[in-house]
Amino acid sequence: MSQTPRPRVLLSECLGIRPVRHDGNMVFDSFVEALKKYVDVLPVCPEVSLGLGVPRSPLVLYEESGRLELLDTKTGTKYTKNMEELAKSILSNLVVDGVILKSASPSCGVGDAKVYGPGRRVVRRGDGLFTSAVRSYMRCVPVESERRLYAHDIRVRFLTKIFALAELRETLSNLRTSEELVDFHRRFKYLIMLHNQTALKNLGRLVANREKYSLEELTDSYRKKFIEALCANPTRKSYVNVFTHMYGHLKKLLNQNERKYVLYLIESYASNRESLKTVMAYFRGFIHRFGDSYLAEQRLLSPYPEELDQTL
Repeated sequence: MSQTPRPRVLLSECLGIRPVRHDGNMVFDSFVEALKKYVDVLPVCPEVSLGLGVPRSPLVLYEESGRLELLDTKTGTKYTKNMEELAKSILSNLVVDGVILKSASPSCGVGDAKVYGPGRRVVRRGDGLFTSAVRSYMRCVPVESERRLYAHDIRVRFLTKIFALAELRETLSNLRTSEELVDFHRRFKYLIMLHNQTALKNLGRLVANREKYSLEELTDSYRKKFIEALCANPTRKSYVNVFTHMYGHLKKLLNQNERKYVLYLIESYASNRESLKTVMAYFRGFIHRFGDSYLAEQRLLSPYPEELDQTL
């Protein structure tokens, strides 16, 4: 892909930045290390920010009668309110394009933090307390753990979003004319379609009627609608829809056997017999074969640096 702005990523500090885990260690993760070359990292360790030392007693999530508490395992001290206030102070005015937090942590876990109940038994797993606050304050910002990012489809989704949001932020902050927004919208047509077809129509109308708005009004409205469009995660069905549209764009350039194979490939993906990675690579091949400038500029086909797929 062409040079794009660097996403701003809120990252758990124990992931290769400083040894701030409760046992005084840190975690080295190959994907996070590769990602650091392409993003601007904002490190965070909520527990250290609370004033807890390193090393320290482990914290746990404890739930009883519907009330969730963040507890010190040694002293029984409750840090729930402190963590909620800390999260508000950190997150309420923070602008980032994505968040990667430490898996299984009672503060930072993403869906996999153990929640204990009476009898010291695990009653469920869920988000850490800080993670819950991140989701509340940053509703449409993608949030993942380093562990979840080893699932290919989750990684593609996360990276696609953070690089798209970074390019939106950079483009709109430096917008000089409404025509520059037309260029941005054209590049992101298929990516917006992937997430929300209705949003694509609404954004298209906004751009088409751009002369009716001041540049500030246009920028503000487009930003809100674009971020909202990417809030929902794409589905296999929505990928099939976009692939079908791209096939329609290429159809006249393909011979009969090629048309049959592309349709077969799309159907194979729809039936979960073929991978997303394979189909995307096949469509990227048409860019080089036909020199198709429209497909070449589409962010959907090259949404982030290729190296970030190579650690899987």
